[in-house]
Amino acid sequence: MTNVKLSLSMGQQFEVGQTMRKTKSRVEARRCRIVLLLARGHRVQEVQEKVGCVRSTVYHTLYRFEDAGLLGLRDGRSMREPSKATAQVRQKLLAYLDESPRDYGWQRPTWTRELLALQLEADSGVRLSCPHLGRVLREEKCRRGRPRPALRIPIRGRRKRLDEIERLVARASPEDEVFYVDEADIDLNPRIGLAYIKQGVQPLVLTPGQNVKYYVAGALSPRTGRVVYTHGPRKNSTLFVSLLEELRRTYRRAGTLHLVLDNYIIHKSQQTLRALAAMNRKIELHFLPPYSPEHNPIEGLWKQLHDNVTRNHRHTSMESLWKDVTHFMHAVQPYPGTKVSTLRVAV
Repeated sequence: MTNVKLSLSMGQQFEVGQTMRKTKSRVEARRCRIVLLLARGHRVQEVQEKVGCVRSTVYHTLYRFEDAGLLGLRDGRSMREPSKATAQVRQKLLAYLDESPRDYGWQRPTWTRELLALQLEADSGVRLSCPHLGRVLREEKCRRGRPRPALRIPIRGRRKRLDEIERLVARASPEDEVFYVDEADIDLNPRIGLAYIKQGVQPLVLTPGQNVKYYVAGALSPRTGRVVYTHGPRKNSTLFVSLLEELRRTYRRAGTLHLVLDNYIIHKSQQTLRALAAMNRKIELHFLPPYSPEHNPIEGLWKQLHDNVTRNHRHTSMESLWKDVTHFMHAVQPYPGTKVSTLRVAV
């Protein structure tokens, strides 16, 4: 079958042409054009070339028009019923996310699309498929993420201590410097992280097998963004005391150095206390409340270090890896404010 005949009156052709001009659907416009071209005597091959479609589309359009007339040219997707996910349904879904499934009698402690759909149907009678419900959640800017652990028992005086540290940081000056202090682990075995990969391919990150660990202790000045750091093979009091001595040498003209840090044991050991006493109160320690890493900005520096140096790395020796670490620690200053994600490799 290479040619077809389609007879339309002038009124029918006008009606099809009006529909083609007014519709917002490309599918409807293409179907109307196919019908008009066939009605004007064009062969099927000519129609498919002019419209830019395959031959079967021309025949299917003709059959639809012969069976249902102008209604057969309509795009069924534009005639779908309104979405069941009304504003009230969306509000109810978001309310579920503020609670646990166990509050509604389910065994799981975390929500899945299936559980959300079942609970929504039980409460409102609205039945959404899992893919549809997933689209609604994406439209509402919801995502699958990891909750942040928090201490169940409140810490007495936590807010007061944090306020004191904030006032201390606000008063920082060249005479009384303030630093945020913490330590980070450097592993020869790479930390595995997300990366862009081709579909169907899972790249390999080769590891040396026998892990080697190294440690870096840093002090971040929120006033200037400068980072003073030391390193060592063990995360112990000797590492921390070496950081104290490095700070004293670097800021020998300052009056008092205030260090804001966590309650890790090396920060309170006898060796540390003896070193502080020998410095004649040159350095004072201010401890954060337990479980408060979000109030120590240097934690963000360590995340940048792992994102840009240690994650998925291909170093075969600690010497090579440490070269990149020192390059990063030099280039990241002042922190924050220095973009390090486009740094060239250390030479």
